[in-house]
Amino acid sequence: MPPVRPSLTRARGSVGDQPVSFLERPGAEPPVLLLHGWGASAATFTPLLQGMATPRRLLAPDLPGFGESPVGRGGWTTASYADLILAWLSGLQVARYSLLGHSYGGALSIRLATGDLPPDRLLLCAPSGIRPEAAAPPSLRVRAYKWLRGAAGALPPDARSSFRDWLATRMGSADYRAASPELRPTLVAAVREDLSPLAGRVSLPTLLIWGSNDLELPLRPHAERLQALIPSAELVVFEGSGHFPFLDQAARFAAVADALMDAAL
Repeated sequence: MPPVRPSLTRARGSVGDQPVSFLERPGAEPPVLLLHGWGASAATFTPLLQGMATPRRLLAPDLPGFGESPVGRGGWTTASYADLILAWLSGLQVARYSLLGHSYGGALSIRLATGDLPPDRLLLCAPSGIRPEAAAPPSLRVRAYKWLRGAAGALPPDARSSFRDWLATRMGSADYRAASPELRPTLVAAVREDLSPLAGRVSLPTLLIWGSNDLELPLRPHAERLQALIPSAELVVFEGSGHFPFLDQAARFAAVADALMDAAL
């Protein structure tokens, strides 16, 4: 019979006046913190939270604006999200933890790994925020969008705002169109941000996981660039997987994550 693991519970806390909803699987300390990607939520990790064999406590918060955590004050950036996570952990009396971050949550993880309370180990699954050294030129669609947005500057203020909103709705990315008005500036800032200098300062045990068929952040050049920035990191490629290897190959991903989280340091 498969082992019986503790069930997941939904809990709610707060940092000041900012509510934070999270999933928790009880277990031994120190906990493993899981940070989800853009447009996702803690619930995206449900198969992983249920599938990992580690006896450790698992914590997966909904970032403000996603899942069951309201956006609150807005104006979020990777830096302010990271600050919120640290304050939330402090409220839970967590002084030591391990960290798993996916996509945008991986970008936050890079910030946390070089901050005031870094984790003791780090698993980055296709993290965003790292620009390849030789970025591809923008597509014709992107160039047209930027030109039209700039040309709108000649319009009267009311018409300019309306036209730019219409333009973003018609030509913006799927993530931008799906984002709430409060989170659109956060997404724009994330796209423009380059965390390469911070990644180059990561010195703790680090594992990189990438899907070979990732179309959001392709293995080449993104994984290669990050591995160059963190030479001590090991890269594990999930052949045939896309941007969500913990869903595409759930059992294998859980086994790899368990090996890292339960290893003696």
